[in-house]
Amino acid sequence: MSLWSKIKGKGTEFKGPQPVGLAIMRNLPASDMIESCSVAGPGFINVKLSTQWMAKTHGHQPKLPVKRAVVDFSSPNIAKEMHVGHLRSTIIGDTLARMLEYSKVDVLRRNHVGELGHSVGEVNDQDIGELEVFYKASKQRFDGDKEFKETAQQAVVRLQVN
Repeated sequence: MSLWSKIKGKGTEFKGPQPVGLAIMRNLPASDMIESCSVAGPGFINVKLSTQWMAKTHGHQPKLPVKRAVVDFSSPNIAKEMHVGHLRSTIIGDTLARMLEYSKVDVLRRNHVGELGHSVGEVNDQDIGELEVFYKASKQRFDGDKEFKETAQQAVVRLQVN
């Protein structure tokens, strides 16, 4: 769970992603829309919609208090090989966007292309034929070579400014 990485080591009562997921689940407001909730794996929150609610609202669009929403999803690291794990946030984001659009919310879909960090700066003036091998070698060099690290960071700043 990405929330865990943000609060880990910050003196919270939580000892891992599962307790965070459980706390979120337990604090969801009561709703006839939700039949059940559970937490799976590393804190994934599964929400099962009520079949009665679905039958009752089928064909009717719920009125939401928001007129416009931004859904930012999919964040593959462009310096690494794509894999099935990148589909997860894309599917979740698309599902949320469709649900909001169904409710007549103006949805701005934003497909985030991952980090524009030191990995992009590391490809500065390099042959990138074998990107995965190159990335790993560059990461080691970035971590161990102060001059290379500074050059890569400066390249990222130039990319972000322009």
